[in-house]
Amino acid sequence: MTNRYFAMRAHFYEREHEKECQFKLAELEELWFCSSKNVKRILHQFQAEEKLSYVPGKGRGNRSKLIFVNALQFEVECFVKECLEHDKLDHAAQLLRLPIPKAWIAKVSSDIRNLFGYQKDKTTKDILHSLISREITTLDPIQTAITFESHLIEQLGDPLVKYDAEQDCILPHIAHHYQLDETQKVWTFHLRKGVLFHHQEQLTSRDVQATINRVKSGPASYAWLANEIVEVKCEGMYKVAIYLSQPNPFFLRYLASPNFCILPANLPFNEYEWIGTGPFSLKERSQDKLVLEAFDGYFKERPLLDEVHFYKVSSEAANLVNYTIDHDTLAEPVVKQEIETGFRFLAFNFNQSTIVQHPAFRQAIYHLLDMNKLAKALNFDQLFESSSFSVERSVYLEKDANLIKGLIKQSGYCGEELHLYHLGFDRARKEVGWFAEEAKKYGINFVLHTFDFTDFYNRTMDDHADLIFMGEVSSLDQHLSFFGAFYNRTLLFRRMFPTEDLGWIDQKLGETKTGNAKTREVVFSEIERHIRERNLIIFQYHPVKERTFHPMIKDAAFTSFGHFDFTKLWIPR
Repeated sequence: MTNRYFAMRAHFYEREHEKECQFKLAELEELWFCSSKNVKRILHQFQAEEKLSYVPGKGRGNRSKLIFVNALQFEVECFVKECLEHDKLDHAAQLLRLPIPKAWIAKVSSDIRNLFGYQKDKTTKDILHSLISREITTLDPIQTAITFESHLIEQLGDPLVKYDAEQDCILPHIAHHYQLDETQKVWTFHLRKGVLFHHQEQLTSRDVQATINRVKSGPASYAWLANEIVEVKCEGMYKVAIYLSQPNPFFLRYLASPNFCILPANLPFNEYEWIGTGPFSLKERSQDKLVLEAFDGYFKERPLLDEVHFYKVSSEAANLVNYTIDHDTLAEPVVKQEIETGFRFLAFNFNQSTIVQHPAFRQAIYHLLDMNKLAKALNFDQLFESSSFSVERSVYLEKDANLIKGLIKQSGYCGEELHLYHLGFDRARKEVGWFAEEAKKYGINFVLHTFDFTDFYNRTMDDHADLIFMGEVSSLDQHLSFFGAFYNRTLLFRRMFPTEDLGWIDQKLGETKTGNAKTREVVFSEIERHIRERNLIIFQYHPVKERTFHPMIKDAAFTSFGHFDFTKLWIPR
């Protein structure tokens, strides 16, 4: 009942005056998903609990009235404190998903940090709580294209080998040894014995074979990783051979990706009952909550935390808390910042027969999307302008607003509506709002649309969007991520780029597989220069990843996809 009550209060808040509001029963029928009869029953129950007075409307079609006993802000603050006293984390998370004013969340922010911080429960478990602002999408290794979900998969599963970013080399993992034959086309892997899945069965070559075949026959998103695989042979319980159609010295880097996390061959994959070999197992998953539990049978070092809990709340609440610890300390959270291994960009949908096809119009948009002006207008303290996928390769790009009018005239644009899509996060809304206002000064008419990651996966926007604001984030293996950006059919580059440009890029990437790191860097720079010259996308900036955590939390370091490595976090006694 508490959930329904606060959902109703939040829904009616803007029209509430001196704790009174008028409404129609149909509104609550839709909000609560119940009949008119049940709505009246619930309201009478709230009245009996002395939360409100319900005055039914007289006559057909007349509005009813609610008179609340307490102000909503007071009730929110009291409820958060009650949750804190009784450790009702689920109830608090449900409240924080509602559209309550930001100022109220800020007022109880210390209570929220305490409630959702690191906690030691009655069985001496070390549990870390964190808030996220959206629902988890797919955790299927052969489908996910979102960084946070990819990071979770790395906690749940293990590939045959691991990539070491510091040494820029491949290290043994599930496979303790591997070798390449003289033809350069057959890789043989020797597997560790005693590697356990979360359901306590031992990993064998059959599981490796089934996993690789699953990637190979799966969706086009990641099938490119297995395109050169001709056959996988089990040459013993702990020995597996992979036959390639052609030599590829880069192949081990493919196998180190989380998409090749080994899954049990005897179980159909179920992302709500995720079975892998990783340092954490999936203890619980619902629409609004996900729990990772340390796997005691992990074949390498066991995580130092026992559990990590994620709760879905509003973006305002999520911004208050990342990782904090128990209630008896007043220490201020530490803010850790790092430039993300990724970038934000504006994409053009070249599948649409609109003005975005004209080079002069895209050039006008290039000059219009000025990062210095955006940062100044929106009071952004730090903005690292990008001209590349990589921070190291990015250079300053000159913008000239004086060229915009002439370029628009040259393109033949006549003020027709253009559909501009963006994610619904607060920062994304601010940026696209500024951009649309700037465009209006030059007669460019954008119709704004929000999309979420479900829309992104389902491609519901592909037939309607003319331009899309989006971001791309790299894993620790930035070179493999560069390949994936163009080979992965789920990402916008493969979905939106002109066919002739993709063909040229594919040819260039193919030439780099046999080269060294320096050779690849040269080719990557050449591809990025081609993208800039053709304005296939407009580079914006490299985001600064920020996490807040209690100073007693140790070894909080950014890892793959810009998230903390939960296996290394710990709190001294």
